Amino acid sequence: MTGRSAIARLGALLPRTAPRRLALGWATAVLVAAAATAPAVGISRDESAYLEAGASYARFWGDALRAPASALAAADRHFAFNHEHPPLAKTVFGATEALLASGLGWTSHLQGARFGAFLFAALLAALLALWGFELAGAGGGLLAPALFFLAPRHFYHAHLAVLDLPVTTLWLATAWAYSRSLQARGDRRRYLAWSLAAGLAFGAALATKHNAWFLPPLLVAAWLLASLGTFRRDPMHALAGVPLAFVAMALLGPLVLVGSWPWLWHETLPRLRAYLAFHLFHESYPWHYFGRLLRDPPFPVAYPFVVTALTVPAAILAAMVGGLLQALARIGSAVRGHGETISVSTEMLLAANALFPIALIAWPTVPIFGGVKHWLPAMPFLALLGARALVVAGRRLSPARPWLVTGALSALALWPAAWQVARNHPYGTAAWNELAGGAPGAASLGMQRQFWGDAVVAALPELNQHAAPGARVWFQETTWRAMKQYQRDGRLRTDLAWANGPEDADVSLWQYHQEFRDREFRTWTELGTARPVAGVYLDEVPLVQVYARPGAWR
Repeated sequence: MTGRSAIARLGALLPRTAPRRLALGWATAVLVAAAATAPAVGISRDESAYLEAGASYARFWGDALRAPASALAAADRHFAFNHEHPPLAKTVFGATEALLASGLGWTSHLQGARFGAFLFAALLAALLALWGFELAGAGGGLLAPALFFLAPRHFYHAHLAVLDLPVTTLWLATAWAYSRSLQARGDRRRYLAWSLAAGLAFGAALATKHNAWFLPPLLVAAWLLASLGTFRRDPMHALAGVPLAFVAMALLGPLVLVGSWPWLWHETLPRLRAYLAFHLFHESYPWHYFGRLLRDPPFPVAYPFVVTALTVPAAILAAMVGGLLQALARIGSAVRGHGETISVSTEMLLAANALFPIALIAWPTVPIFGGVKHWLPAMPFLALLGARALVVAGRRLSPARPWLVTGALSALALWPAAWQVARNHPYGTAAWNELAGGAPGAASLGMQRQFWGDAVVAALPELNQHAAPGARVWFQETTWRAMKQYQRDGRLRTDLAWANGPEDADVSLWQYHQEFRDREFRTWTELGTARPVAGVYLDEVPLVQVYARPGAWR
């Protein structure tokens, strides 16, 4: 009886509806999977900076709870580092590190900070399950998170304490809350609640990464396109129907941004202008080139589409493309008056969010990056569309047994992808799909073998074992902060010193990066050898090669 009553009490705590139970199950599964596999993932270049910034931000909030006046006076000191990026995700990373590592001592500092990233990944999985269930029933709720997280590069991003997956999560949350607000127009209380939720989610997205500024114009554009028929019939009625979520986003978004960012509490307008100017005119961002429209009109190029086609597992990619085409076809049917039950606003919202983040990077003058992080916000929407496409295919091909066909199609899509995740982990930036020929094929095509400096983590055990005492090590892409963080967590010997280049190094960890191939030749010249003493390989493709001066490797 005791055991049964305990189970009954536990069951009472679970969500009562099937979509929420499914969302909780997916969130738990992703959280556990990310936590279990994260120790093997190295510290990337960006992550090393965000770890330091997050720790500083968390100290501010801790001090603010104890002594608000003195904490406010020290706000600039705490938030000066990495102030070019908003603070929310970094603050979460710092808070989880302060609680789990520095406070309770349950885990390493790196794992403690990354727990914040796991929480964002879990929330993303839950949102995908909820929206997938809404679009295509239980099949959609089961498949949408799987289609996203079983892409190796997406799974990789679930581990890192960086900004890309958190802003993807909050981008999706904003769009979902906005969609729910449109559905709740007939219920004043629910309409107001979901509109406010959209505004708060947008504010959180703004407080995480700058690309969230594109969300309002994108949602407005999708709404205008979906409302074209109403505008033709009655423009005033259409304008009167402007979603309340847009007002909430305009009011709450900036308030959340400023309220969560003490760096902006002093000299608010000048610092806000400097922040916006940094991202508007930084050469690494595509909107820097919008000012050239009249003088040098940009035309879309294939780069992000090709990289997506060569990194997302082929069967998942086929489901996503099929889902996008289905959404466009549903929009066409509704416009022609053949789809009375189709919600044009929902279809337009999904299609616009699936395409825009990718198209944004498709400018000829944008620097070529090897990763998918710049258009990662598109991928959850493609996963939703792909999940619905698989469910609809099952219903069309076998009305009597749709689950059987959908299950078979899903297995064909997900099993090869799961194998790729397992085979590529923890080298997420080195993951290429079947169309590229995997890591060997991508290397032959001249694609990036790795980047961001995290692959070096697999060479640390041999470095610890063989490097001479006090050896100076050049890590190339791995940052000085990452080296210190490895040493703090006991993963790298503390006697090893930082070298600024091969010229003053005893040991060089050359990490294959196409733009920096000259550094390998410098290493050979300075160390007097072209023969590596150790290496890191994926399917026999070298990702990292370790070179040493005579006597520096024992």
